[in-house]
Amino acid sequence: MNRLLPLCLLMAALLLSACGGEVNLLDETKLRDISLMTGEPCEAPCWHGIVPGETSYRDSKLIIESDTRFKIVEEPDPQEGNPARSFTFAEGDNPGCCQLVSRDGEIVSSFLLQTAPVMTFGPIFDLYGEPTYAIGEQVNGEQGYVALMYTDRSLVIYAFVANPAEGSLSTGSQIIGVLYLGESEQRQLLECTSLFDWAGFTSFAAYSGENYDYVGEGVGDEAACPTN
Repeated sequence: MNRLLPLCLLMAALLLSACGGEVNLLDETKLRDISLMTGEPCEAPCWHGIVPGETSYRDSKLIIESDTRFKIVEEPDPQEGNPARSFTFAEGDNPGCCQLVSRDGEIVSSFLLQTAPVMTFGPIFDLYGEPTYAIGEQVNGEQGYVALMYTDRSLVIYAFVANPAEGSLSTGSQIIGVLYLGESEQRQLLECTSLFDWAGFTSFAAYSGENYDYVGEGVGDEAACPTN
């Protein structure tokens, strides 16, 4: 991975690659994790003892390998001239749910957890308050999600929205993924992404379209924000 993809594209890319194009966002085979609500064993932006921008790639891999709940299912060989490393892991015998990335091959840059729908947004909102930005992505006629960005925690939470053409984000929206970012990753994401200001629990349409409230300085600049 040469760079962090924009919020929605990153989630969609992993979903589509994992499901072969047949997407079920409310996937019970994904990670059954509620640590975002409990703060155990550590609070965001930490997960399971891993903190992007601080924890080494080697240590994070050892943490996953030493936990009998998880198994690493893919770790591509490093490309010549590119130090970036990544691995995908799964819970039990389920398909891969989660991906950890290091840009420099030394320190964790970011990691994405695809989660089973065992959490809803209401309790998380009560704990963390209002997100800074949001943006919606319609996957098909029945499924969509809103990516909710908490810049104070370098965190993005993905909340499911049914029937996105008419649906709304609510306290009952199931959480289907969490993206944990290092400081440098968050800076680049903000530079390369267009977003909407948090407008409360409102329609999916309010967080989609092109009338963005925030546009990163590098948006449209292929040198600053390459697509591959």
